[in-house]
Amino acid sequence: MKLKILLLLLGLSLTVSGWSQESTFQHTLAQARHMAETGQYKQAELLYDQLLRQEPDNLQALVGAGYNYSWSKDYDKARLKFERALSLDARNAEALIGQGYNNAWAGKYEVAKHSFEALRTADPENPEGLKGLGYVHLWAGQPAAAETYFMTLTRNYPDEVEYRIALAQVYLAKHELKNARIALQSALQLDSSNRTANELMKRTKGMAAPLELDIWGGYSNTEGESKFSLRTLQLTGQVSQKVRMYLKYDNSLTTDLAALVRASQDAQALSLGTAIGWNKHLTSRLEFGARLLPDNVTQQLVNGEQVFFFENGMLLKGGGFYGWSDKVADEWLAYAGFRVPVTNWYAVEPYYFRSQVENAPGPEGRFMLNNQFRSPNGYELNLGLFYGKAAVTDSASEDRIMGSYATAILPLSQVIWGQISVRWEETPFADLTVVAAGIKIRLEK
Repeated sequence: MKLKILLLLLGLSLTVSGWSQESTFQHTLAQARHMAETGQYKQAELLYDQLLRQEPDNLQALVGAGYNYSWSKDYDKARLKFERALSLDARNAEALIGQGYNNAWAGKYEVAKHSFEALRTADPENPEGLKGLGYVHLWAGQPAAAETYFMTLTRNYPDEVEYRIALAQVYLAKHELKNARIALQSALQLDSSNRTANELMKRTKGMAAPLELDIWGGYSNTEGESKFSLRTLQLTGQVSQKVRMYLKYDNSLTTDLAALVRASQDAQALSLGTAIGWNKHLTSRLEFGARLLPDNVTQQLVNGEQVFFFENGMLLKGGGFYGWSDKVADEWLAYAGFRVPVTNWYAVEPYYFRSQVENAPGPEGRFMLNNQFRSPNGYELNLGLFYGKAAVTDSASEDRIMGSYATAILPLSQVIWGQISVRWEETPFADLTVVAAGIKIRLEK
């Protein structure tokens, strides 16, 4: 009898001990998950390593460690954890989802699609399969395919705000601003305080429309001589997802050069250009044209620019133009600069310009510092100063160039934007004041 009681007590003790160990394991697992979700990746990694030393094949710990590595952008380590978890359970939904997003965030979009397709096969009722495929196609630059998935999700889950926001992002990628606003309005009807939907709605007001017409007029004054003329006329269209093309009439030199203002002469140009957004980090612009200068001189022009975008909002920009003719010396300009965001609404942009113009004895250099203020709904103000040295003859007593400017972009409505520019410049030859204003007419899809 005593032996039976001892065995019973021993069994009860082992059971309680097992429960205690399991309880401790689950508590540590919950701690690790919380740390990962709150961005404490190193602390979470230590806990997951501890758990996996105790139970190397624990699915929850393997999947949790995979997500932790993925969120901290250690994609290779995350991949190994998800692969190990799926070797134990090939139909594990959480592991398939984690593996899919991990590959997508690493830029392996085609591989990521396989994980979400496998999830749809294993669990057709799980919306995460459709959702994952939608996001992967969107991030891979395939918004038309992504639209199909998110349209299905909004029909199947009409009360889910995330799917309507994702659909709006698809329309924005397709430059369909009207459809994007409709999707965002439906999302805000479900959740009027949704931060992402509200921010996207504001951004739509500052985005380029599929078809735009810019019309600028300008007024100049120098040494008592003044001139008013049409400054710029430009038609811009979105011809594909990544390519915009424009046709431009440019008469800006007529009001920007004091010598032309004083002599009442024009310098008109006509050009055709394209801007290509290769990806979220790189945009190129290339323009060809001809300019009619005084004395019946025709000058051929090529103009280009390269912009590199960084994840933190910084950008690096460089470009210039080259003009040539058989009647006058070649002219050129090159520039480089960068943008540093200081706050969400303010950025500083230093630039350097180097140029060679007709009849100048040497090149000219200018430094420019631009201060950009931009609101979330597209209003923009640029205030800047510039200083440089003009190319002058040895007999000139002064070679300093200095000035300031202010430009503003005013999105008055979805269709009409206002544009204003004021510039003052002091050179060895003359002082110049230029005032320009215009409108941008935006036709949306």
